[in-house]
Amino acid sequence: MDIDLVYLWVDGNDPEWLARKNAFLPADKQVDPQAAGECRYAENDELRYSLRSVELYVPWVRRIYIVTDDQTPAWLDTSNPRIRVVSHREILPAEILPVFNSTVIELFLARIPGLSEHFLYANDDMFFSAPVDPGFFFDARGLPIVRLKKQSLKRHPDDIYCYTILRMQELVKKRYGKCTPLAPHHNVDAYRRSDYLECCEVFQEALAGNLRSRFRSFGDWQRSLVHYYALEEGRASLRRVNRYNKLHNPLRLLCAAFGSGCGSDSRCIPAYVPDIESVMRKYDPSLFCLNDDARMTDEDRARVREFLKARFPRKSSFEK
Repeated sequence: MDIDLVYLWVDGNDPEWLARKNAFLPADKQVDPQAAGECRYAENDELRYSLRSVELYVPWVRRIYIVTDDQTPAWLDTSNPRIRVVSHREILPAEILPVFNSTVIELFLARIPGLSEHFLYANDDMFFSAPVDPGFFFDARGLPIVRLKKQSLKRHPDDIYCYTILRMQELVKKRYGKCTPLAPHHNVDAYRRSDYLECCEVFQEALAGNLRSRFRSFGDWQRSLVHYYALEEGRASLRRVNRYNKLHNPLRLLCAAFGSGCGSDSRCIPAYVPDIESVMRKYDPSLFCLNDDARMTDEDRARVREFLKARFPRKSSFEK
């Protein structure tokens, strides 16, 4: 089974890109940080270290696609046959460009030329932290393993993320009469290209408004819709992620004895926590995400860079 890996990447420090983005902001430049704040586009060199984690722990990935707005990391070795930089212009309709909203770009991931039927999707702040095989992401039938977690999802006027997740669940519930209330684990996810394309087609009318959102908005979709759809169609396997991630405690052992809830293999860590390494030692996740948000400071980002340098010190074949 061929499995590719797709990233979105943006260099928010690039003056030309910043000029394009600022040209579409309101005249007063006052925007919701969730929609177009610095944390959405900050370049902190995470992709370099994410790719190092790929080479170290998932060397079986066939090809890596990096989707960008005509940008390329200066350090990336584009002559490597396993790497391909994909411009937004290759997969998005010309009439909606430029786009600064990752959810719009994600609608078109499955249109990447040459993308394998089975693929993984990651943001550049997501990393592998232990060896995993293809069975970690796809079951014996080749169906995606969908990692979801229990999370209180409520509509708030200042929370675009929860709003869009609930909207996706409602779309599926309207079609099938039911939908799991579990939320995405916010980490590396597995998909089948055919399911992704079909889902976007089935819900095309409901998702049409998303195409007009250059920046994040309450009208967006969320890629969890593909997972909810695949689960209801019987084309995915559900795996619950919980907080007992690999901890050797009686509760985890009891759960393991009954074959369910054996522990999380995915951890999303706020990147502003003062001691990331202690969180890693406690939970020992196979996947981790260092989630940037509006609370991040330059000092936090510097600490993240030092953490990543220490964890992934060896240069990968994807670097010049």
